[in-house]
Amino acid sequence: MGTKEERRREPRVDAGLAAECVAIDDESDVTDATVRGDFSATELYLVSIRQCRVEGARFTGSRLVRASLVDCVIVDSDLSGARLDDCRLERVELRRCRLSGLQATKTQLADVALIDCKADAASFRMSVWERAELRDCNLVESDFTGAKMPRSRVEGCDLSKADVTKADLTGSRLHRSNLMDLRGGDALRGVTISSDQLIPAALVVFASMTIRIDDE
Repeated sequence: MGTKEERRREPRVDAGLAAECVAIDDESDVTDATVRGDFSATELYLVSIRQCRVEGARFTGSRLVRASLVDCVIVDSDLSGARLDDCRLERVELRRCRLSGLQATKTQLADVALIDCKADAASFRMSVWERAELRDCNLVESDFTGAKMPRSRVEGCDLSKADVTKADLTGSRLHRSNLMDLRGGDALRGVTISSDQLIPAALVVFASMTIRIDDE
């Protein structure tokens, strides 16, 4: 018998959050609040955000060091060019967010979902994911080199020119995702795709094995 698929645990956030947070400082502990505001180009250390809803916030070009986000829903927010250093995200859902150029190298992500996000050229090198869900996202030229994300759901995403070299995708499902020009085809070992993805997936694997197609 096959192993039962382990589903992502969703954030635990109260429906009505009375408190509102518009300022965050180093070592802030923000709990049970709606976070709004412009935090662009700031450096924040040891911030803890728990059971919060982040709406329309801007962290463009910001740097978060050893931040912890637990049970958070982040919607319509901008983290373009942001840098996450030694951060941990648990039960976090990002919807309709802009993550272009995000640097999340070695980040720890458990039960994290990216839904309808623009994350082109984002870097998740050496990141560690548990029960990841990436759905309907722009991941063009994103970098997942050496990432550990087994049994992930990466569905309806544009992975063209993304790099999954030496990533662990074992048991992952890639249905409806664009695999054209994906780099690091060896990482597709053990994934599940649909029949209409067969040709682009084969080309990616051939490229990783330096197999050329020449009719002459």
